[in-house]
Amino acid sequence: MFERRRNGTDHQGDVFNLKALVVTLFCAVVMTQVASAADSERPDEWYRSEEGKRIAANILSYQDAYGGWPKNIDTETKPYEGDRKKLRGTFDNGATVGEMRFLAKAYKATEEPAYKDAFLKGLDLILKAQYPTGGWPQYYPPSTKYHRHITFNDGAMVRLMELLREIAASDDYDFVDAQRRKAAQQAFDKGIDCILKCQIRVDGKLTVWCAQHDEIDYSPRAARSFEPASLSGGESCGILRLLMSVDDPSQEMIQSIKAGVQWYGTSKVEGLRLERIDGVRTAVNDPDAATLWARFYAIETNKPLFCDRDGVVKYDYNEIDAERRNGYSWYDDWGKDVFREYPKWTERFPYAKAPVGAKILAVIGDSTVCNYPENGVRRGWGQFIQDYFDDDSIFVLNTARSGRSTKTFREDGFWKETLDGNPDYILIQFGHNDSHEPGRREATDAATTYRQYLRQYIDEARAIGAKVIFVTPMYRRKFDEQGKIDDNLRPYATAMKAVAAEKDVPVVDLNAASEQLYLKLGPTATVEFANVSNDQTHFNAKGAKAMAELVMEQLSVVEPSLKPYLK
Repeated sequence: MFERRRNGTDHQGDVFNLKALVVTLFCAVVMTQVASAADSERPDEWYRSEEGKRIAANILSYQDAYGGWPKNIDTETKPYEGDRKKLRGTFDNGATVGEMRFLAKAYKATEEPAYKDAFLKGLDLILKAQYPTGGWPQYYPPSTKYHRHITFNDGAMVRLMELLREIAASDDYDFVDAQRRKAAQQAFDKGIDCILKCQIRVDGKLTVWCAQHDEIDYSPRAARSFEPASLSGGESCGILRLLMSVDDPSQEMIQSIKAGVQWYGTSKVEGLRLERIDGVRTAVNDPDAATLWARFYAIETNKPLFCDRDGVVKYDYNEIDAERRNGYSWYDDWGKDVFREYPKWTERFPYAKAPVGAKILAVIGDSTVCNYPENGVRRGWGQFIQDYFDDDSIFVLNTARSGRSTKTFREDGFWKETLDGNPDYILIQFGHNDSHEPGRREATDAATTYRQYLRQYIDEARAIGAKVIFVTPMYRRKFDEQGKIDDNLRPYATAMKAVAAEKDVPVVDLNAASEQLYLKLGPTATVEFANVSNDQTHFNAKGAKAMAELVMEQLSVVEPSLKPYLK
């Protein structure tokens, strides 16, 4: 994540003159020192040492009357000796958050009351500074200028929220009283709500965020003369990464993230490279250049924009003067962080892969249903039914798990994972593991517990508005000498159909359909369905596709509302 400096330079900017160079180096040293205080893995012994106590005392000396710390100042090396009334704390450039992290570690190691008191004073400031709308100004009390706006700039609000989340949940902050920890969690949740409300819509479509937003109505706001209200390719990266770090994202958060990532995908700047020509950073065409994103984009047109200090918007980087080209980061690779984190997020929450506006068809069951990696032979029928649907209209969420029954799929948390995806439809096939011998953890009785679990699935699915479709368990491919098939799963298929009739649930009778297919093919041909020799239950791709075909032949018949989504 980048750190923009309010003096007009940043870590990507080339300095324009000696004065700018000195300022830049000073800020870099200061921020490095603050970071070392806040983020280092110093052992407890260090905080108890004379050096640790000296640095902690220095940090304490910079805390202002409200509880914050100033920015761009080395608060470690020496104590503050100026007029304390002139100290002005801020949340910008990592200030306050860094010092509070240091003091928390110092208190845990030493139990020095002054460290705890200063930390709690800082926490109370953060809680007090939060607007009713959920955002934070750049500092408190807020000014009447742009600093009063909700400040995403330089990751200020994101850093505050990360700290609040840690205070609420981490044992590192167990010295904080329960009331404050609860308030920290509430402030974090309120901040998430603020972020969602700030996300800019253009022609009804969610995009990303401005670096500042109005503290009352959430609208995008300008900051300095060369920082107009715009779509931020810089700050929005940190916001998206924060949203992707939330453990239990709401549907609104999911849509927000997907829309933001989509915006980064459509807002790439390709074929452009920055190089210094005659001492001035210049944009030159280069088809082999790495992908960049602009710092600011016009809200109405999504065109990258640039400004001199006169505030006049220009759409050609090379048209702004040398001072602003050299002293500000107008292009960078911010989107790389977004696209590095997004695949990890979708792995955690598979339902997030659904296209915006698509209905979700969840599939739950056992090893005959679930997805398998491409480097193996085994396949489940659930991983092939997406091919039957229009990808933009129906997204198949396959949460089936090998070895699970109606009982253990719930107990192991996979049912909750399914419901978290807020599916519109749920296909349910269980029976193979339910039929295991009594006494095994996964076993259920077809006449009693199996039915009870099926009823629970129906009731809980309907509670979130999902339509349930039962799929009776297919036969195992076990033939006797007379060519008859082992029917030990028939009691479970019969029980499923009985519950379906009782609860008015449509049924795909895969049990009957698979029996007919296996009898037609015979024992020799059905061997071609096996993933490994002598496996009479599981499937290779051919067998799984055959089961998928049987399911899909019946699905739109028993649930006609799905028919419009078929290819």
